Amino acid sequence: MQFDDDDRLVQRTLAGDATAYGALVDRYRMRILNLTYRMLGDRERAEDAAQEAFIRAYRGLKSYRPSGRFSAWLFATASNLCIDRLRQRPFAHASLDEPSGRPEPSDERAETDPPAAYGRSETQEQVHRALGRLPGSQRLAIALVHLQGLSYEEAAEVMGVPVGTVKSHAHRARTALKRLLSPHMQECSA
Repeated sequence: MQFDDDDRLVQRTLAGDATAYGALVDRYRMRILNLTYRMLGDRERAEDAAQEAFIRAYRGLKSYRPSGRFSAWLFATASNLCIDRLRQRPFAHASLDEPSGRPEPSDERAETDPPAAYGRSETQEQVHRALGRLPGSQRLAIALVHLQGLSYEEAAEVMGVPVGTVKSHAHRARTALKRLLSPHMQECSA
């Protein structure tokens, strides 16, 4: 079943095969969790949003049209959910200079090279905080194109905007990230 394409799994789910939807969830779980984390900025909120996105997708599966891509439809579901949640409670706009208090992600390389692992996690933390300071549309464009690896066309489908708008949002986001991160990157190279 893991080799079935998405549309076939959708059809099997609609026919009552619960394991088929489980295969879709397994296939996209980490990508959706990554997107919700980048959009919401908090691991717990991201996990809740990812779970809710899969529930909403399951409930709305009849509205999915195979003429599009299932992954884009699922990303749109998760993105819209995140945007709704950001309206209720915005991304935590922490200062780039203050510690977040979040536990560091586990990394097996940290045991063999702790200084390198610390530098890597510190850089990841700085990037995460900078992402949180971007407007939602820019953060979504960056998350879809640069973190999820979607093409501009696929990101436009997810965001429901023209390709040029996605390119503009991504360009503005890269410019802002460069500005926000440049003082910290200069510290690292000094």
